[in-house]
Amino acid sequence: MKLQNRKIMSILCLVNLSFIFCSTCCPLFPEATQNESLGLLKYEVNDVYVGSLKHVIRIINSSPTPVKGELIVPLVKNETARHYVILQNTSLSKVNDSCGNMYLYMDDLTIGGGQVFRLELNYYVLSFSIQYLIDLSIVGNCDVNSEIYKKYTRPEQLIESNDSRIISLMRNLTDNIDDWHEKVLRIYNFAYSHINYEVQDEEMGALWALENRVGDCSEYSYLFVALCRAARIPARIQAGFAFHRSSETLEDGHMWAEYYLKNYGWIPVDVAWQLFDRIDNKHFSSIQSTPEVIPYANYIFDCKAEENNVEDEQLVSLRPCSMDVFDDIFAENVARTVREKEKAKCAIFFGNILGTRLIFPSEVNRVEETLLEVEIQLQNAIDFWDENPRIAKLNAVNALGNIEETLQNAWMLIVKAFVIFISISIAIMLIASFFLKRIQMKHDRISA
Repeated sequence: MKLQNRKIMSILCLVNLSFIFCSTCCPLFPEATQNESLGLLKYEVNDVYVGSLKHVIRIINSSPTPVKGELIVPLVKNETARHYVILQNTSLSKVNDSCGNMYLYMDDLTIGGGQVFRLELNYYVLSFSIQYLIDLSIVGNCDVNSEIYKKYTRPEQLIESNDSRIISLMRNLTDNIDDWHEKVLRIYNFAYSHINYEVQDEEMGALWALENRVGDCSEYSYLFVALCRAARIPARIQAGFAFHRSSETLEDGHMWAEYYLKNYGWIPVDVAWQLFDRIDNKHFSSIQSTPEVIPYANYIFDCKAEENNVEDEQLVSLRPCSMDVFDDIFAENVARTVREKEKAKCAIFFGNILGTRLIFPSEVNRVEETLLEVEIQLQNAIDFWDENPRIAKLNAVNALGNIEETLQNAWMLIVKAFVIFISISIAIMLIASFFLKRIQMKHDRISA
């Protein structure tokens, strides 16, 4: 009799567990990243950072006589969708080049004998961790007559994309592959695996890195860009500063890269840090493209004095600060939206475990469509911030309102699913209890 009871209870438990299993086997999120009514979701925003960036340059004149020279410093500015900055030193003299780079320029800097010149640049930064979502059906062929294609597929100093060794390697890596994104991925994987990290005192370039198989962030980036350009995929260098932690001080700059896909724009890659199609919120670019005023560097001081008499150094520090420094609620709205978005994703995931997709398919679809709308509004807010602040702020406000509604609806589905789940469990237990009593009564009659 006890064996029969156990069999019945086991069957009922299996029925209950199968319901849960079917619920969790359903896809958690839709794969599509395109909605014709909303536009293309190119990337997800996963984190937001607000802080102060300080760049200090010291030039020490140890000779007894004054020295004169030229100081040029590339400035961190808003040439990417990954960070927005405010330079506090607004009165400094600046020059621009045709690539969009901006430089602080002191053409007649005099430093007295035995004196130290100190320059301090202070920025407020609002930056974003970005993950690109590449849909191959949307990637288009780059226009070979466009300025982007012409400029960023040709060789330049340290990026020897026309060298026969670079071209031969590129062909071995990408032959018989029509997928642009797959080509870039293979180039990235090769650059990372081929070079062993070793700090270099000078910029050595792509060909040197290929032949010697060592290098630092610069050589990783040069080789990646050179191979992309050899494959006729537009690519460029990004140089500036990158931090591992929210509070950190550095002595050196950093270099990474970007490649271009039509309909997506410039996509970040940091080979040295193993970041492909993504970038964190502590990379700050000061050179976005071929530098025309100085080579790739954080600064240059050029003077006629003896080399041993003049030394220079830099310290770059990053510290978190209040969102109030941006004088409006844009930063706060974006940061809150990103936080609530992650909560909404967790709620959808948990809801699917409880079977919300199986029980309320249309409602779950609406929640996920609203979440996609939030992602696109968040993307638009960031993309338009420098170009059209009014549109950016409107998208940020709408995104925050929609994500709060999405989160509330996702949790409501969880509550409804939980109630149904508990109700089914209670019903199963009541039915089981009923049949067990019937069996027990029948057994008692037979025994009597």
